[in-house]
Amino acid sequence: MIYFSTDKQNWSSSRAVCVSMGADLVTITSQKEQDFLVSKIKETHWIGLNDQETEGRWVWVNNKTLEETRVEFWFKKEPDNWKVMDPSGENCASLGDSIGNVHTWFDGSCKEPKRFICQKK
Repeated sequence: MIYFSTDKQNWSSSRAVCVSMGADLVTITSQKEQDFLVSKIKETHWIGLNDQETEGRWVWVNNKTLEETRVEFWFKKEPDNWKVMDPSGENCASLGDSIGNVHTWFDGSCKEPKRFICQKK
């Protein structure tokens, strides 16, 4: 089951909503999954990827790293850990950015409210 939210939450609250439904934020492990998700959205959505624990070590909510999954769809020059909007940096990943480029991943402030995608475990 895949759930696309209509409301916007920060990354932690998004994850809590997913968990409350017996799911978690989506993990993307193939081009096919990436393409499916992209086909369903028109604006940025949180996904289950972050580097909150160790800067530069991106880990999925299922504790698998990008090195383990070997799948990355970062926009060029991302992740960049930009600190202008949030001094703690950009430690959570989203599918798409604020201007509608939904085909790639971007790092963003975990505090920013965005729609999100849940996936049943």
